[in-house]
Amino acid sequence: MKSASYFLIMILLIGLGSLFVLKRPDGKPWLSFEQIEEATSRKANALSYEGKQLLQKAAQEVKSVSDSPSDNSGKIYKWQDEQGVWHYSDRPNARGESEEVILDPTKITVMSAEDTSVFGGLSTPKNEPMKSPLGLTTISPASVKQLVDDANNVQKLMDERQKKLDEALEKNN
Repeated sequence: MKSASYFLIMILLIGLGSLFVLKRPDGKPWLSFEQIEEATSRKANALSYEGKQLLQKAAQEVKSVSDSPSDNSGKIYKWQDEQGVWHYSDRPNARGESEEVILDPTKITVMSAEDTSVFGGLSTPKNEPMKSPLGLTTISPASVKQLVDDANNVQKLMDERQKKLDEALEKNN
């Protein structure tokens, strides 16, 4: 099977190479490096021009979107429930009154949540992973600290063993 593949590849290479050697009726080779370079250059220029046009179009669209404020841009609603808990949403409260708040998007900083209590009062033993309603597994900070402490203890143990091995090798030499 290998020899048949090599044979087919060799035939392909010889056929391609012969296009550079064999001449057309006008005396020019069927294929030349200049023709390849010219065609490649033409295609690259066309792609570059097309890319510039698309980039300019995208920049104009972004500018037009940023210049014209949309109806709900930065608008949120807040309301307080019976227990006194504040709620924020992009839609007004369907069960009562809500206060409209306009946010300045240039002054908003989005940060990732670090508080796992948002998963809804799930209680697990101290060092066991907690399964969230979203299907994510979380580990308590105490478990992470214990893991780091264990890793440090293993590193100390390995360092002590290496030191003893080095001392033993020095004694033998």
